[in-house]
Amino acid sequence: MPYCRNCGNHESLASSQFAPSTETAAAPPWGLLANFNRNGQLTTMECQGASLDDAQEAFEEPEKYFDICPLCGSNEINW
Repeated sequence: MPYCRNCGNHESLASSQFAPSTETAAAPPWGLLANFNRNGQLTTMECQGASLDDAQEAFEEPEKYFDICPLCGSNEINW
């Protein structure tokens, strides 16, 4: 199960490879965010900057793409 070694978050991870689609004050800071279930399986993604092809690749190989904790900003992710 992927989790952040800094804060223990195991529910969502973000990708630093994709910038958000808009740079406004209310925009999310990540272009691609993944949500995981209790078994560590990727269940849903929030795609707001990545193309659908990029999102599909990230879904197929999440350990290559989801490298940052959206809660604390740490890149100490354990896969």
